[in-house]
Amino acid sequence: MAMDRISPYEVREVLLRCFAQQHGERFAAQERELGLRTGGCSGDTAVEAMVRLAFQQVGGSFERPSRETLTRVVNLLSERSLEWGGVPESILECHTTMMRQIAFVEDLPPHGQDTMDSVPN
Repeated sequence: MAMDRISPYEVREVLLRCFAQQHGERFAAQERELGLRTGGCSGDTAVEAMVRLAFQQVGGSFERPSRETLTRVVNLLSERSLEWGGVPESILECHTTMMRQIAFVEDLPPHGQDTMDSVPN
C-alpha cells in the first residue's frame, strides 16, 4: 500500500505527541515544583520548548521543518529520551513511526514561495 506525501508539519506534531507521551508528566512535575504551573499541568509548554530547542541544536527551524531536520531531531530526542529513562520499546515505536513518515515528507518550497507565509484577510 503506497503512502501519500505528508506535510513536515504533520510529522512535527507526531513528534510533539510522542515526546509528550514519553516525558510530559516529568516536565509537568518540574513545572509544578518551580511554581510555573498549578493543578493538572500537562507539561506541554516544556515539551514544546524542548522540541524547539532540539530543532535549534541541529541547525533547523521548528517553524519550517525539513525532512533532513526532522530526521536529526527525531534521532536526537530519541537518544535523550533513552538517557532520561524513557521506555525503550515506546521510544523505538515512536522513532520507527516517525522515520517511516519522514520518508514521505514533501519538503516545503523555498521561504516566501509557499502559502503558509500569507495570511488570508
